[in-house]
Amino acid sequence: MIKVLPGHISNLIAAGEVVQRPASVVKELMENSVDAGAQNISLIIKDSGRTLIQVIDDGCGFSQEDAKMAFLRHATSKISTAEDLNSIHTFGFRGEALASVCSVAEVTLRTKRADDQTGYEIKYAESKLVSENQTSTPTGSNFVVRNLFYNVPARRKFLKSDATEFRQIVSEFSRVAITRPNISFRLTHNNADIFQLNPATLKKRIQDVAGRDMGRELVEISVDTSLIKISGYIGRPEDARKTPGNQYLFVNNRYFRSSYFQKAIVKGYEGLIAGDLLPSFFIFFECDPHKIDVNIHPSKTEIKFEDDFAIFDILHSATRESLGKNSFMPSIDFDMDGAPDIPKIKKGFYTPPPKVDYDPLFNPFRTGADGFRTGADGFPGGGQESDENGVAAFDRRFHSGYGSTPADYSDPFNPDPLFSDSAITQKPVLQVGGKYLLTTIKSGVILIDIKRARERILYERYLEALTEGRNLPLQSLFPVTIEADIKTVSILQENISNLRFMGFDISIEENSLTVNALPNGFNDNSDSLSAIIDSLVSDLSEDGRDFGKKSKERLAGQLAKSGSSGKYEPLNNLEAQTLIDTLFACREPNYTPSGNRCLAIMSLEDIEKFI
Repeated sequence: MIKVLPGHISNLIAAGEVVQRPASVVKELMENSVDAGAQNISLIIKDSGRTLIQVIDDGCGFSQEDAKMAFLRHATSKISTAEDLNSIHTFGFRGEALASVCSVAEVTLRTKRADDQTGYEIKYAESKLVSENQTSTPTGSNFVVRNLFYNVPARRKFLKSDATEFRQIVSEFSRVAITRPNISFRLTHNNADIFQLNPATLKKRIQDVAGRDMGRELVEISVDTSLIKISGYIGRPEDARKTPGNQYLFVNNRYFRSSYFQKAIVKGYEGLIAGDLLPSFFIFFECDPHKIDVNIHPSKTEIKFEDDFAIFDILHSATRESLGKNSFMPSIDFDMDGAPDIPKIKKGFYTPPPKVDYDPLFNPFRTGADGFRTGADGFPGGGQESDENGVAAFDRRFHSGYGSTPADYSDPFNPDPLFSDSAITQKPVLQVGGKYLLTTIKSGVILIDIKRARERILYERYLEALTEGRNLPLQSLFPVTIEADIKTVSILQENISNLRFMGFDISIEENSLTVNALPNGFNDNSDSLSAIIDSLVSDLSEDGRDFGKKSKERLAGQLAKSGSSGKYEPLNNLEAQTLIDTLFACREPNYTPSGNRCLAIMSLEDIEKFI
C-alpha cells in the first residue's frame, strides 16, 4: 500500500508550494540572479508570464556540471551544514526552485562563466532533460521559461486576469529592486519597457519604483540599538491612502510580511490619519541572522523574530520620533523659564473699536409674500422687531415649518408631521465647523452632516441610474493630471469600460492619469480627485472581482462614498438649502448606505435640559 512517489510527481507537489503563479517564477529567478552577483538584471515577460518569463543577468554563471545539478531537487550552493540555516544572508537556499519550475513549464538555460570560452545550453520539460549542447552566450545566465502550467491545465485555468497577474509580477520585481539600489534592473512586458532602473540612492530607487510623487512624500526613519538597526523611509500622514501596495518591510535585505510590525507603524500615526488609511513605508531591519528564522513559511515571506515584542516597541517609537522631527505631530511647550515679560495693556490708554450692530442672516435678495424684501428672519427689511414683540417673533420663527420636504416624512419622536407648508427658502441655515448644517424645524432643531447627506443623495442617484441601465451623467472638468504608479494604471486600464459607464472620463498614460469628467455630484477639486482615484483603485483591486460583477447596491454605495470623500468645504446659502431639499427628497434621508446617521433632531424638551 505504501509507495515512493516518482520524481516528476514529487516535483509537481513541490511546485504547488513554490510555483503558485507567474510571479513566483519571477521571484525565484530574480533572487538567484542577485545571489549570483549580477549587476544588470533584465526581466522579459509576455502575456503576464503565461507565454514567456525570461531573466537575463551578468552574474557568475554555471559550469556545465553545475547547470545540470541545479535542476535536481534539494540542489543548492548556499547550504552545506544544518548550522548554515541559522546564518542565511542570501535569497534562494531551498534547492527546489528550478526543479519545481521545470516540472510545470518548458525551461531553457544558457549560461557561461567568465573564464569559459564557450557557453552551455540545457533544456528541461516535465522534469526531464530534453537536450544539452555547447552554445555562444554572454557571461552570466539566461533563463527562459515558456508555457507555464502547460501540463497542469487546472492550475493554468485558475490564474487570474492578465492585468492581475501582471501586477503580481510588478510587486515581486519591485521587492527585489528596492533591496538592491546599486543594481540595474529592467522590466519588459509584451515588448514594451515598463521599468528601466539605473543604479541610484535608495530614495531615488523608491521614487523610480513607486512613482515620481513618492519621493516628495517620504521622511527618513533611523534608529540603531544593540538589538536591531532600523532605517528607511515612511510617508507623510496627509499622503496616507486606502490602497495597500507601498508597505514594504525588509530584514537583512529580504522582503517579508508582518501584520504585527505593520501595526506598530500604523500605531505611530495614531491621531494623524483616519482608521481606514494606510501610510507608505519602506523600512529595513538589520539584525543578527541567528536571532531570526526565515524558514517557517514555504514562500519565505514570513519571518520569526526572537525579540519581536521589543522590536515592536522600538519600531513604534522610531515612527513617532520621525513624525515628530518633521513637525507632523503637535507639540506644546509649557516651559516659561526665560520667556520675555509681555506688558499688560493699560485700559486708560486703550480704546476698543466700536461695535457694529448688524443682522448676519440678512439677505437683501430675499422677498416676502407681499413683494417687499425681508431678512433671514422673515421680517421686512431684514431687521429685528421691537423688544416688546421680540419674544412673540422668536416664537413664530422657531415654530415655523419646513415645507419643501415630503409630506409623508415624520418625526421619529413625534407621530405628527415634522414639517409645515411654509417655504424652505425662508428658513435660516447655520453652518457649524464647515461640517454640519443647523436649522430649525417645528419640534426643535435639526443637525445635518454635510458629507453623509451627500453620500445618501449620491447613492440614490447612482442606484437609480444603474438599475435603469443608463450611463451616469457627466460633470466635465478642466483636465486634471494626477501622477500614478504602474499598479494604479494597470487596475484602471483593466476596468476602463466600466469606469466610462459609471461616468468617469479618464485618459490613462504610462505614469499619469488625466481626469476629464466625473459622475455628476462628485467633488472636483484636486485634493478630492486624488482621494477619489485612491478609493476607486481600492475597490477595483480585489482579486477576482471587478465593478461589472458587483451588486448594483454595492457599486452605488462605493460610488457615493467616493463622491462624498475629500475635505470639508463651506457651502453658500443656496448650496446649503439645495442640499437639505435634496436630502429630504430621498427615500431614506436618515442614514447613509453603510448605516451612519445623516441627521440628528433635538426637540424643545432636549434643548431646555441644557439651559
